[in-house]
Amino acid sequence: MKYKNIYILLGFFATYFVNAQTLEDYLLIAKTNSSEIQEKKYDEAIAKEQINEVGNLNNTDISLGYFSSTPETRVGSQITKLGITQELPWFGTLEAEKAVAKSLFESKKFDIELTEKELLYKVKEAYYELFHKQRITAILKENREILSTYETMALSALENNRATMSDVLNIRVQKNELHSKIFRNLNEVAALSKNFNRLLQQDLNTQLVIIDSLNVLDILIPKNSVLKHPSIAKIEHLNAIYDSENTLIHKDKLPKLNFGLEYILVDERSDIKLSDNGKDIVMPKVSLSIPIFNKSYKSKLHKVQLQKHALTSKKDSQIKQLQIALEQGVLEIDNAILSVVAAQKNKEETQLAINVDLKAYETGILNYDKILKLQLQKIKFQLMEVEAIKNAFVAKSKTDYLTE
Repeated sequence: MKYKNIYILLGFFATYFVNAQTLEDYLLIAKTNSSEIQEKKYDEAIAKEQINEVGNLNNTDISLGYFSSTPETRVGSQITKLGITQELPWFGTLEAEKAVAKSLFESKKFDIELTEKELLYKVKEAYYELFHKQRITAILKENREILSTYETMALSALENNRATMSDVLNIRVQKNELHSKIFRNLNEVAALSKNFNRLLQQDLNTQLVIIDSLNVLDILIPKNSVLKHPSIAKIEHLNAIYDSENTLIHKDKLPKLNFGLEYILVDERSDIKLSDNGKDIVMPKVSLSIPIFNKSYKSKLHKVQLQKHALTSKKDSQIKQLQIALEQGVLEIDNAILSVVAAQKNKEETQLAINVDLKAYETGILNYDKILKLQLQKIKFQLMEVEAIKNAFVAKSKTDYLTE
């Protein structure tokens, strides 16, 4: 009995956590499981490692030579020559290289942010599509039950000659049509559920909990600017990268210094006595590398300036596109809300007409053809309402993607 109670308790908590899932929970799951976001984070980590690869001195050259035929000097024969050379860039060049690599690394955060925003928009869009399809199923099932009630009424009236067989058959035809639509819609819900789980990158058969009602009055029209969009922030950051590259090119075209040291091993002469007999040779060296005939730096600087100009045009174009998309999104929200209000009003008016006819049925003969048409009209308005609600929240998700 004790273990049974434990299993019941665990089942309760499992059911609670499943039912407690909200859109925000699914957004978090999508971000956590996303391989696309993980890929961008790896790119960021690679760019961070790139900072350690630059800003370092070039390899130190070490040379060792042996004289196959020893040249004679006054103090002895040269046997072996050892040399070491190190190139040093101009002051500030290494720091400029690191600045460029660091700017490239910092730009990766915008790619991560953009990938996250795109993923969250897709999840919201899929979620509201699932809400739409599930509400359609509920509406069709509810109206199928109503038509079943009309069918029972018509069969009863048929026995008293207050209805015709044609009335019964017309109701059955429409009920069968609803039945068919319900199953087609359930197939769509199943397919959308699997795609939603694919989007979350979790098991395809994971049970989903979708909210059963949404209120368009909860939607707030965004007041934020598209200038907060990561694509704009990335363009602005790219401009800073080009400034860093420009500084690096100026540093890189400055002279480079080479410092070195050569050591020559000298053998002693046995045929004469000298004060420096057999004394080894030490020769410090310094050289200067000047890009006198190298015209590539001028071309690189011009290319950077062209890239900055192109970036300005790209930013203006991107802002314009985002603003157009935002205006379209706001318009879609407004139109969807108007459609919801109109559908709700028409639905209520139709129900009033149905109630009037049903009231008349208590004292007279029910016009089954008329009430069937009214019921089908109500279904149309119900479906229009739920589709408009979906459109409103999808449009709101679009504006959130553009502004938040």
